[in-house]
Amino acid sequence: MNNIPRRHHIVPQCYLKYFVSDSGKIKVFDKLKICEYYASPKDLAVKRDFYRDYLRNNELIWEEFYSMNIENSLPETFEKIINKSTKLKSTEKILVDEVKNKMSIIIITQLFRTEKWRRHSYNSFSPKIPLILKNIKEKLDLLKERTGETYISKTGLEAFAKNQYLELANHEITLNLSHQILMDRNWILIRSKLNDKKIFTSDNPVVLYNEKLKSYKIEDNYITDNNSFIFFLYQRSCF
Repeated sequence: MNNIPRRHHIVPQCYLKYFVSDSGKIKVFDKLKICEYYASPKDLAVKRDFYRDYLRNNELIWEEFYSMNIENSLPETFEKIINKSTKLKSTEKILVDEVKNKMSIIIITQLFRTEKWRRHSYNSFSPKIPLILKNIKEKLDLLKERTGETYISKTGLEAFAKNQYLELANHEITLNLSHQILMDRNWILIRSKLNDKKIFTSDNPVVLYNEKLKSYKIEDNYITDNNSFIFFLYQRSCF
């Protein structure tokens, strides 16, 4: 596949745009360099070849999956929430089932697509024995053709781990089960006053916090655990 896009957004641009200033840029704080700067959404939360799956015939199948199934519905869903929640003296219900249904998918896919969650998952099922995978010969051939590497190389191990993770995280069963778990939980929409306080997001915009353990660690939080709160910021509101 020639001339394929290499810059992949861990956090979609259509989400980041809700944090831009009047100039169309976002104020960024770099935790590693300890500095602030302004950047446009297209230049933020970007990783080279992050969704590129060398072991699939269509290397960009997951980039296309997110674009078609998630990013197309995000702006419309957000706008519905914003419009209803900003109406003065409105008694109209905001978190109707239709909105919760779409937000559940947006939240769970955003959680699974981040680098932090992916690395945590790699430790659980990184393929030590590639023979357990389907179409192993085809995948080994694709790996060699596209990277020049073998399975036992660092690139090869990473490619197989990524292939398994993306297939599992985006599998219909995984998404449906996770979606239903979120649908069955209690939802709260929190809105802050316009100039009351600053709202921050990050390259991990879905935050899980275990109230009982007082922990943000991935290993201490599960969407099935009622002690874990799930926060997802958008503009000046959050769930």
